[in-house]
Amino acid sequence: MSEPVVVVGAGPAGLMLACELAMRDVPAVLVDPHPAQRLEAPAMAINAGTLELLDQRGLADGLREGTVTFPEVRFADLPLAFDKVPGPREQTHMVLQSRLEKTLIDCALELGVDLRWGTRLTGFEQAPDGSRVTAVLVSDAGEERLECRYLVGCDGRDSLVREGAGIDYVGDDWVIVRGIVGDVAIDRADVAPEQYGLSYTPNGDQFLGAPLSPGTMRVFSAEFTTRPPEYEDGPATLEQLGAVVRRLTGTELKATGAHWLRHYSIITRNAERYREGRVFLAGDAAHVHYPYNGQGIGTAVGDAVNLGWKIAAEIHGWAPEGLLDTYHEERHAAGRMACMNIQAQLALLYPRALARYMREMLAEFLTFDDVNVFLAELVTNLGPAVPMRYEGFPEPPERDRLLGRRLPRARVRTASGEVAVAETLHGGRGVLLDLSGHTGGPDVDGWTDRVDVVRAQPVADWPTTLLLRPDGCVAWHDGAGWGEDVLRAALTTWFGAATG
Repeated sequence: MSEPVVVVGAGPAGLMLACELAMRDVPAVLVDPHPAQRLEAPAMAINAGTLELLDQRGLADGLREGTVTFPEVRFADLPLAFDKVPGPREQTHMVLQSRLEKTLIDCALELGVDLRWGTRLTGFEQAPDGSRVTAVLVSDAGEERLECRYLVGCDGRDSLVREGAGIDYVGDDWVIVRGIVGDVAIDRADVAPEQYGLSYTPNGDQFLGAPLSPGTMRVFSAEFTTRPPEYEDGPATLEQLGAVVRRLTGTELKATGAHWLRHYSIITRNAERYREGRVFLAGDAAHVHYPYNGQGIGTAVGDAVNLGWKIAAEIHGWAPEGLLDTYHEERHAAGRMACMNIQAQLALLYPRALARYMREMLAEFLTFDDVNVFLAELVTNLGPAVPMRYEGFPEPPERDRLLGRRLPRARVRTASGEVAVAETLHGGRGVLLDLSGHTGGPDVDGWTDRVDVVRAQPVADWPTTLLLRPDGCVAWHDGAGWGEDVLRAALTTWFGAATG
């Protein structure tokens, strides 16, 4: 086997990245210290932006089956008018992290990923000439020194990869949140009405009770305090959970047992940089924050989809200069916005009484559509847009609603029938979407080994021609006042020089 890419950590970021690499014929070795998939994963929501990314790889349909949707999108528990976001767009679905991970594990194995459970990374070293990385892996079979093209740390907030690369993890802990998350055994008839769904106390504390099956309920609590919590991450008891439920709902929890429970505490961090030579960070290793609005999984999957095609382009030899640097530029900004907006939401939730006037002012701001749409896109991982600017050409209009974003859910009519726009990206390549009605679009012959051309009938309110990156971001369209000269610049920027 040629030198692979080693990915550390089989959570959402690591699994998705391994799939993104393998689908492009890049050998991936995915290692995780646990003996098998962990079912004790706390996240339970997949928002619109994440579902769109999964749709682009054909992975979302099975996850939608049998789920409930969250009827509202909120910012600090203030409802947002999500229907004002240009669409149609997805609702947030209640999907357990363990279910998402199982879907990604199945995909990874089908694609030939070398998935190694019970294997720890204990160290690594970058070659002096910058040509490779040597990873030291330890399992029951012993120690192995594996040379790889790139090493990607998806190994969580205590990332050994980040530490070994000497990358600072910066942030603050000025809001202290303590809570318990887990699954309990309880008869549905014994669940009090106050224990269903998401509720808030006057202080801004939160409790969520979500039925997973007739005899199992997911529980999640968050209590704000200015005092250090009396417990840290670690084992939690059913008695402690019962006391929390009484405080937050005023009712007794009649659970008969716990499948798993965990204390958690919150820190907010964004790595100073997401790349050091041939070492990259993604997921919680790059950024960590309070699990709100499904943004934890959203930023992790977003990192993986952004990085995968860029590493593959470099390995296959067609990456333009600086393509890998755009990973840090684009995803560090996304991580910063996630940390910032969630900290802002926490500030508006606690202390709730002191934040009353700020909450009232924000409610007034939300009557402006632009503010409402900006926040709704932000908390559902639909925004902000990735900047698309090309040297030597005028910048696009400031209010362009397509550039740097994924297209809304839609189907287009091709000569062979209707197809969803997301389906055109299943191959993980770029797409030139020609909506001129099969009359012939721009000449992209020099890039057809990297970019698929899809010709279809016009779509109302859409430009005639659009260029999509492999991650679905619109890199160019002719409705921005840009001509074919800018299209060639965009193709060269993202897909390298033309061939032939």
